[in-house]
Order: sequence, then C-alpha cells, then structure tokens
Amino acid sequence: MKIILTTICILCISLTAQSQGLIGDIMNVETVNIELTEENEKLKAEYDETLEEETANLNDDIAKLDEDYTKDVTSVIQDFTKSLEDGDEKVVHNEKKRVVTRVKSWTMNHKKRKKDAVQLYMNAMQIANRKLPDFMRAEADKEVKKTAADHLKAFDEEYTANLDAVRAFEKKEHLVINNNESASTN
Repeated sequence: MKIILTTICILCISLTAQSQGLIGDIMNVETVNIELTEENEKLKAEYDETLEEETANLNDDIAKLDEDYTKDVTSVIQDFTKSLEDGDEKVVHNEKKRVVTRVKSWTMNHKKRKKDAVQLYMNAMQIANRKLPDFMRAEADKEVKKTAADHLKAFDEEYTANLDAVRAFEKKEHLVINNNESASTN
C-alpha cells in the first residue's frame, strides 16, 4: 500500500512539475518601465537635427533638379520657336521631333534623378536611425518612409503631367501656312 501511495504522489508531483515546466517560476520576470534617459534624449536630438538637415538638403536638391530641367526644356522650346520663324515645314517638322524626343528623355531622367535624391536621403537617414535606441527606431523609420513616399508620389504625378504636356505639344500644329492668293496678286 505504501508503494502504491508513493507512486501516486510521485505521479502527481511529476504532472504538476511538467505543467509549469522546470523553469516556469524562474522565467516569470516583472515588467520594468524606464524613463527616457539623458543619453536617449541627446541621441533623439541629434537624430532630429540630422533629419532636419537631410530633409532641407533633399528639398534643395529637388529644387535644383527642377530648375535645371525647366532651363533645359525652355532652351529647346526657344530654339523650336526660332525655327518656326523661318516657315520651312520640313525644318519645323524635324525640329519638333527632336524637341519631343529630348524632352521625353529629359523627363524620364529628371524623375530618375529625383528618385535617386530620395534614395540618398533614405540612406542617410537609415544610418542616422541606427544610432537611436531600438525602441525609437520604428517611429523614426516610419516618418522617413512617409516623407519618401510622399515625394515619390508627387514625382509620379509630376512625371505624368509632364508627359501629358509633351503629348499636347506633339499633337499641336505649330506651323500653319496660309496660301492667300489675293495677297500675292496685289
């Protein structure tokens, strides 16, 4: 009887030990809340400064790219306008083809350069983000990605609008020659 009773006690103890595991009590650690330390605040301030600087640099780069693009397009349109003054249909037709080809190419390159500028911004911010404590990284990364996504969306919209302008230019008849016989007989 003692053997049966001992066996039942051992089974009960082993079942209880298995349900909690051997280290269940050891692994039960209380949560600790930590306030931002002075060091974390300093890192966040440095990150914010880098973010502001890189965002300003990105905006400056985009403005410079826009300025260069506009200047190039203006230059070829002015040359095209000069070719219209001669009134030679073949020259105007060929010049128009060159303008359309150049502007389409510049438009694609312009979008690519702007996307490259955003990628450089994201790379710089990713490096700055690594210096932050783990618990601050996710929010900082989300902010950078949102800024980049906003810019990329604007670039896509601008690209579409620019191509629409090129198509409208291409469809428009820029040289109309009037055969006014009454003017030549006078």
